[in-house]
Amino acid sequence: MLTVEQQIAHMKSKGITFDLVSEEDAVAHLRTKCQFFRVYSYRKLFPKYVGGPHDGRYVKLDFGHLKTLSNLDRQLRDILLAMTLDIEHFAKVRLLSAAEDHGEDGYAIMRAYHASLPKNDRSRIEGELKKRRNDHYAGGVVRKYLGDMPIWAFCEVVPFGIFADLVRFCAARWGDKDLRDVHYQLKNSRQIRNAGAHGACILNDVASPSPSKRSPAVLVNAMNALGIPKRLRSKWFRSRRMVQICSLLYLFSQIVPKGEVRSDRKATLMELFAEVDACGLPPENPSMAALLFLKRLTSSLGLLD
Repeated sequence: MLTVEQQIAHMKSKGITFDLVSEEDAVAHLRTKCQFFRVYSYRKLFPKYVGGPHDGRYVKLDFGHLKTLSNLDRQLRDILLAMTLDIEHFAKVRLLSAAEDHGEDGYAIMRAYHASLPKNDRSRIEGELKKRRNDHYAGGVVRKYLGDMPIWAFCEVVPFGIFADLVRFCAARWGDKDLRDVHYQLKNSRQIRNAGAHGACILNDVASPSPSKRSPAVLVNAMNALGIPKRLRSKWFRSRRMVQICSLLYLFSQIVPKGEVRSDRKATLMELFAEVDACGLPPENPSMAALLFLKRLTSSLGLLD
């Protein structure tokens, strides 16, 4: 384990300069604001010299650039996490409204859902509920309804993934194509929710191609309808992180009604993209290119003016 001073020395040996941020300020930042392992991860977004006396060292990379990307990543992560929580809330509202429209009995539909599940899945859900019996927030609801829980209570006490599966079941039960599409977008949103909740970095590897997996048709069709060129779709949909973020933004635009929540998210998105425009990093940097694409997308979705 390197001391902070050794971390600085290691970065200097890789060609990282300390012109935008002094070594003294970098030491303070690494001791009190952000650990080295996280800040240093953004170096992958910058090119290296190949051959010559600087072979293997980074090209015009300053610690200030790493610090800027770490801060932008935090802002992006906080915004996306808040949006996933909004989506979860309004997806529950939509599901319960649809159940009412279809004349469902809140208890009977849950019995049908449990009956449709394989034994292992039923046991897993029962185990999740039993674990939450003494939860300080959901325990009262679980204890009251455990054994025969209505849909409105179930939605409030189960993890996001189980709720998304209930949406899948209801969409099939009602033949609701739109709700089925919500289910698939929820699955992608769940990944961003988990990453945000655990403070994972997003921008450090945002442009790297992921193992081949077809992008959701509803998302591809939406991007086409918004006028996003195929060239850009093909470029960014090679990254699973970007597919998940785009799915989240699209679902947010579809499921969250106009009002205070959308206004609050609009304000934070505007703050983020103002920071992006002012940060001074070149637009060809992979993280900057990704953020500028997201700015274009959020504007096309009506989430920005």
